[in-house]
Amino acid sequence: MGVITPVLEDFVERVLDRALSEKAQAVLFLLDTPGGLEESMRNIVRKILQSSVPVVVYVHPQGARAASAGSFIVLAAHRAFMSPNTTIGAAHPVTIEGEKVSEKIVNDMASFARSLAESRNRNPEIAEKMVRESLSLTEREAYAQQVIDGVFMSVEEVLEALHMRGIPVFWVEMSGKEKFLQFLVNPNLAYIFLVLGILGLIFELSNPGAVVPGVFGSILLLLSLYAFSLLPTNWSGIILLLLGFLFFALDLFVTPGIGVLTAGGIVSLLLGSLMVFSPQGGIRIPLGLIFAVTGSVAVFFVFALFMALRAHRQRVTTGVESIIGKMGVAREDLAPEGFIVVDGELWWARAKTPVRKGERVVILGKEGAMLLVEKREG
Repeated sequence: MGVITPVLEDFVERVLDRALSEKAQAVLFLLDTPGGLEESMRNIVRKILQSSVPVVVYVHPQGARAASAGSFIVLAAHRAFMSPNTTIGAAHPVTIEGEKVSEKIVNDMASFARSLAESRNRNPEIAEKMVRESLSLTEREAYAQQVIDGVFMSVEEVLEALHMRGIPVFWVEMSGKEKFLQFLVNPNLAYIFLVLGILGLIFELSNPGAVVPGVFGSILLLLSLYAFSLLPTNWSGIILLLLGFLFFALDLFVTPGIGVLTAGGIVSLLLGSLMVFSPQGGIRIPLGLIFAVTGSVAVFFVFALFMALRAHRQRVTTGVESIIGKMGVAREDLAPEGFIVVDGELWWARAKTPVRKGERVVILGKEGAMLLVEKREG
């Protein structure tokens, strides 16, 4: 097991259902986790408690840990073992940034840990301390404090201790799909995918036919929405994020030059990033990532707005307006009409006063396809 997520929750359910259908004598989970989502942890614990097939949890390999939410899974198991040089505990509930939560949540988690320990004849005082005091134990300390049932070097030794030596063992791993989804269900990755996806779509809309930004933007946006559907998402935060990008787009493409919408977009993007995950789920995007993303997007759109304003205010350099006031040379006598050359182009022109071939003229205006000129003296 890795980080405890809804994907891992589904995997555990699939394994337990298979064990029941094949009448397995026990299910052995190898555990190495830094923790994860509280809701997913509670669902996994509920499945273990309700399982008619005995569930064995083995913290493995050496150097592994059953931290935070992983401690509850160990406490819930029918039998629990650890490898040498492993740890368990530090189950004080925190946000994803490591910030403290309310005392109400701590009390609830402490009671839950104590209840699990009592139901499996483990040390309830130590279980409660793992929550309230962030107590962390080595494998030897956990065994001495009656938190686990033994310390073993390998899976074979665990099976021997369970008197299951020689019984056929069937290994079940996450499918390729489950591994991919487990990778996607990362709050920070989902947030980045959402921002990049929206930027890709905005670029595609502003440059029709670019194709690549639109395709990849759509893919990233859909992947992020999948992750948000599994994580404890605050949809008010999502709406604020989308509203922020809408303000940016309006200021850039519809009302260039106002700037108020860009400022509103920055504020909306920042607030949405702070609110995108529900605090009850223990997830928050690191402030450093929020400021980095918000700052980068703000700089990009401010620069784009500046360039749009600059282009909007520049003198027209194409069409008839671009040649008014320019000088030309008569290719033939203008009496009063004839051909002139302007910047290497041949134009039909009419002069106010007669102009001889080779004399210079200045363009005054245009009537249809004909230029209006006058002779330039000197």
